[in-house]
Formats: sequence, structure tokens, C-alpha cells
Amino acid sequence: MSAEQQYQRIVPRAPAWSVVADALPIAALIVFGLWYWLASAPAALEPMQHYNSMKLKPVTANSAETLYRIYAELGYQWLPEDPIPALSLRAFPQDLSETAVQRKKRLFFSSLLPLVLAENHIVRVERATLRDLFAAGALEPGTSAWNSARRIAARYKVEGDINERSVRDTLLQRIGEIPPSLALAQAANESAWGTSRFAREGNNLFGQWTWDASQGMVPRRRDSDADHYVRRFETLRASVRAYVRNLNTHPAYEELRDHRAELQRIGKHVSGMRLASGLTAYSERGMAYVNEIREMIAYNRLQRVNDAQLALSGE
Repeated sequence: MSAEQQYQRIVPRAPAWSVVADALPIAALIVFGLWYWLASAPAALEPMQHYNSMKLKPVTANSAETLYRIYAELGYQWLPEDPIPALSLRAFPQDLSETAVQRKKRLFFSSLLPLVLAENHIVRVERATLRDLFAAGALEPGTSAWNSARRIAARYKVEGDINERSVRDTLLQRIGEIPPSLALAQAANESAWGTSRFAREGNNLFGQWTWDASQGMVPRRRDSDADHYVRRFETLRASVRAYVRNLNTHPAYEELRDHRAELQRIGKHVSGMRLASGLTAYSERGMAYVNEIREMIAYNRLQRVNDAQLALSGE
């Protein structure tokens, strides 16, 4: 299925900075810009510290055959049974679409799995950090602990008093891992196994949208009155990162997060099969889309990678 098929994407719009600029005098705009940078810089920089702490070995391959050899030399085969090599493929080779179907699928899944595992690791770190902070009780405003908690809350779009029980519960519910089986199935579905135009030109694996023309590509079949773009990403990992953040923050996927929290509460395994029910808003096809994702998980035996671990001894 081509990622260029029009699916309804429910994603937040970026701030309309041109409107702000028109409304403020130059001097005031400079002051406002300085204030905004100072206020937002910690929230912007802290995640990068997490990302840098989860370093993966960068991989580039100008052909599918080269990529296959790289994985073969490492003993990385699909479906994997050993810890997953900590590799980060920057972009899929352009000839991936010309590769035999089974090899193409193996290369696609092998390349995406370490990226999903790395982003889930970051989520675990953030969740553990918050639990440690909250275990101390009420946090004093202005302290480093309070600031750290507020920065994480801002990244997950949770507002309110960080010392309120309901705010803490909402925040912890949003900071959760995405089952690798679900991420891999959606990526394959949305990007036509990494061969769609958006995957090839913009590393976009999940059909994410943007309203910023400088960050996106115009869909060829976009309605004349539509103003969205398909997001362009610098790397495949950036696309995975945005996908995880989208499912964990956007109101459209609250049902998915609620279901994940309930499964955790009753001690059941959080699987892609189970969480797929929370994706009815991801596509205008609703439950038909959910069923398709579940079929992809089952057919490709993706449930077997839900408990996969990265080999991090080389960090």
C-alpha cells in the first residue's frame, strides 16, 4: 500500500509565527524572541541529551546488496534471536524497491527495529526519572527536580501543577513504550516497505503531516483546498522519534494510551495486537486500518520482536 494514499492525520499545527511578528513592534519582538528561547531552550536541549546517551552506530548503504552484506557480516538475521545490533541506518538505499520481496522485507524490518528499541529506551529513561522525582513527594518550585519534571511534562504536552496527583498520573500515562511489532507494521504499511516517495525523499515512514512548508513535501493528490504537507525528516530515526512522540501525546490516541495503562495495571503484556485498537483515528478507514495492521503483525510474525533488546555493550 502506497504511503501517498490520503489518510486522515490528526496532528497539532505549528505556531503561526508570522502572525506574532505582524502584531509586535520590532523591539518587543526581539525581547519576546529572547524570552521564548530562554524559556524553551532547556526543554529543547534536554531530550537531545537523552538521544545522545542512546548512541547507535551510523550506517549508510548505497545499495540493498551492500546493506544486506553489512547485516550478514554482523550475523544480524531476520527474525533475530540474539540481542539487536545498535545500528542506525540513515536512509534506505534507493534500489530497495527493486529488491526481491522477501529480502526487501527483511532489510526493512532489520533496519527499523534498532531505531524503535532505541526510542523506547529513551522513553523508559524518562519514565524512570519521573518516578524517582515523584517518589520524593511534593517538588519545590524552582528547584532542579521541579524544573526537570516540568520540562518532561512540557515535552509530553501535559499542563498543570506537577505536584497534583492527576497531572502526575496523566504524565506517566503518556510516557510509555510503543510495541516494536506495532511500529514495524505501521511503518511497512505507511511507507510501502520503505519504497514510497515520502520514504525515499523524506525518510517519512509513518505518513506524518506538517503545516510548515519548509519541513514538508506536497502530496501529489492533495485536495486543492488542503494546506498540509508530508513531513520531511533528516534521518529514519527522526521519523521513528516523531511517531513515538505522536502516539504518546496526541489526543487522537488517548484510547491507545488508556488501553496500554490498563494492560500494565492488570499485569498483561502490552502487545502490538492489543494496542492496534487505539489506531482508528490514524486512518480514515478506521477499523479496516486496524485490522490490516493486525494482519501484518500476524503474517510477518512481528510479535516475536516485542521483547527484543539492543546490544549496548559497545556504548
